Amino acid sequence: MLSFEEFSLSYGESAPVLQDISLTIKEGECLLLTGESGSGKSSLIHAVNGLAYQYYNGKSRGKVLFQGEDLSSLPIYKIALRIATVFQNPKTHFFNINTTRELLFTMENMGLNRAEMDRRMEDLLSIFPIKKLLGRNIFALSGGEKQILALASSYLSGCPLLVLDEPSSNLDEGAIGVLKTMLQTLKEKGMTILVAEHRLYYLMDFVDRVAFLEKGILSKLFSREDFLALPEENIKAMGLRARTKPILSLPEWKNEGALRYYKEENCASFSFGKIYGIVGENGIGKSTFLRKLSGLENERGSHFSLFGKELTKRQRLALSAMVMQDVNQQLFGDSVEEEMELGKCGKATKEELLSALGLSALKDRHPMSLSGGQKQRLAIAATLYQEARLFFFDEPTSGMDQKNMLRIASLLKSTIHEDRIFFIVSHDYAFLQEVADEVVEIDCLTGNFRFPPTSESPR
Repeated sequence: MLSFEEFSLSYGESAPVLQDISLTIKEGECLLLTGESGSGKSSLIHAVNGLAYQYYNGKSRGKVLFQGEDLSSLPIYKIALRIATVFQNPKTHFFNINTTRELLFTMENMGLNRAEMDRRMEDLLSIFPIKKLLGRNIFALSGGEKQILALASSYLSGCPLLVLDEPSSNLDEGAIGVLKTMLQTLKEKGMTILVAEHRLYYLMDFVDRVAFLEKGILSKLFSREDFLALPEENIKAMGLRARTKPILSLPEWKNEGALRYYKEENCASFSFGKIYGIVGENGIGKSTFLRKLSGLENERGSHFSLFGKELTKRQRLALSAMVMQDVNQQLFGDSVEEEMELGKCGKATKEELLSALGLSALKDRHPMSLSGGQKQRLAIAATLYQEARLFFFDEPTSGMDQKNMLRIASLLKSTIHEDRIFFIVSHDYAFLQEVADEVVEIDCLTGNFRFPPTSESPR
């Protein structure tokens, strides 16, 4: 169905990001594409959906054929009628403000009649529990909810091939379960699936093959059975995430410290010199809490104090630095090095921070030319270079491979000081297990804080 024939891809005058890829994906097959950040996974996805040639102005050699047609010669709208894409950043999908209108827009754009649209919506809701997302403002959704909506929209297209770029990157455990069920159902219905992922465990029950990219080269191709049989040391050497679901086991949140948040009976306290993980379901308010505590938002009835003195919104802003969930919103420099120079804290040199996150060789690159994982690491480095006492990280390892996840964990642990507090919103339990001192869950019903029931007693 989909085949790459000695395919290479480059952008501008730079070295090829993909080199001599030869690969055939059969009809009804699910292929997992994995490898370290920057290895070329997204570029291969863009070669399939046409963006590599018609949006990023890529130059290719060889062929990418879908049902016998060369995709590089087809306009994007024709490709989109046959190949559905779920992007790493779900916001790139949307054309409407209302969620229901967004789902209908996909089918209206394909010229479907009302009866067929109703049938597809009923089918969607029977296998994909998204009723709570209908009729809502897209801008009010969490990052994970946006990803779910993008998945649903792609399913409604009815395309025979679905390509996904890090679809689980912003999803909680429940939503990952929904994603897994959806992909299994699509595979059972005969849809062909190409998924680029770092988070591997939820795919292991039904993926057919695993393709490993290394610096733009398809270096290894495994059957599911052979991939599962690999020793764990081989998986680690390849820089890959675990093939089994991570378990969170951290000390109990003590709810004490100089920084306090309180609203009516709900009170949370945090200590300097600690790294706190903030967990909870998609849409429960984790990112909103970061915005309130950092001073980006105010909430009626909420109070914040430091060493017993109430903090105004302006004072919280002056104390804070943040890595946003969508790092594209905070990269402004014309180069990686210039991006670092927009702020300065003196705790570490920019060279030390870039080196710690594997970005030294990219210091002359424009931030927007980096891969998603490289942008994420740059935003972390630039944030840690700022003068602040409260640091907020919203899904800092979204779409991050094992090697770079451990790099980030190591850097955060080495830069936490007695005059700093780090807050990390994350669904990445493997990362939190590496980096967090304590983990707090925001209750799905009350919005209050509690110790997560998934954790065990202190080690």
